[in-house]
Amino acid sequence: MSSEIKNRIPVNLITGYLGVGKTTAIVNLLKIKPENEKWAVLVNEFGEVSIDHLTLSAGNDSQLQVMEVEGGCICCSAAQSMHFTLQLMLAKLRPDRILIEPTGMGHPASILDLLKSRAFSNDVFVNSTICIINPAQLAKERYQTDGTYIDQISLADVLVANKTDLCSEDAMEFFWEYADDLYPAKLIVDRINQAHLKLEWLDLGIDENRIASYPNEHLGEATHIATTQSVLFKQIPKVGKPIMKPSKGLGSYSCGWIFSNKELFDLNKLNMLIVKLYLENHIHRAKGIFRTGADWYLYNCVEGMPTSHYIAYRRDSRIELIASEPLDWKAIETQLLACIQP
Repeated sequence: MSSEIKNRIPVNLITGYLGVGKTTAIVNLLKIKPENEKWAVLVNEFGEVSIDHLTLSAGNDSQLQVMEVEGGCICCSAAQSMHFTLQLMLAKLRPDRILIEPTGMGHPASILDLLKSRAFSNDVFVNSTICIINPAQLAKERYQTDGTYIDQISLADVLVANKTDLCSEDAMEFFWEYADDLYPAKLIVDRINQAHLKLEWLDLGIDENRIASYPNEHLGEATHIATTQSVLFKQIPKVGKPIMKPSKGLGSYSCGWIFSNKELFDLNKLNMLIVKLYLENHIHRAKGIFRTGADWYLYNCVEGMPTSHYIAYRRDSRIELIASEPLDWKAIETQLLACIQP
């Protein structure tokens, strides 16, 4: 390691579109990090109801600190919050490594620029940026024409395909061919299972020749509108009366709900509702945490494929839905309430 960066903290961006497995990948990395190192994770979610932040914070590892950037996407509307949160992280925590997970709709260019700016150049240095993609998405035209999606790939030093067990052979072949044509070449191109990244990929360094093709993709997204008042963040949901938090930005619309921890959800009914909303083209992402009885589950639905697994979080049940158009959120709330066990 050169003397220029010896006393600075390495920072890695873990990028990728909605639902590709970024949070799971970070959870897996934290399981194999050196025991003597203190790591910090900075998470940014699109919606107003935090899910990923709680997923990462659910453990009790004293060598891990998780902080969240609220108020929109850290590449545009929440850039100031990102600046402040990073300063706070450096001043109070002084970790051995920082992992940053932007929202799946976030553009990496301005985040990388901030990390390399004079404001942070004495404290951190940018190490490998890892982009995780789902080859089944890459093969679809709407992703190939999305500037943010393309630049997430272009600016990455490491490009990995996740969820390959759900991909066709044609989609995987397209992924390998697409990756071969990229310039500058990636330091690593690989496929992974269950979002397991290799620890050594974090320290491969960067190629300064990587440039964004669509750096102004979010230029018109200077604001992120939350249609609820900030006082709601301090409210405690009552039985039968969840707290609802709609928002919009980056050409998408979202709504989150927080339910009382006394309410028990029927996971089968919830699955049927979410898949129905997806098939009717109402939503393209759903994630949440639900109490189903004695156990609590982390819930995800991407491309109409729901998954769930046990989680240690216990404070409340919550869900965030993301759509490409405004929806009747109150009507959907009624449908969600119908998924609660009598």
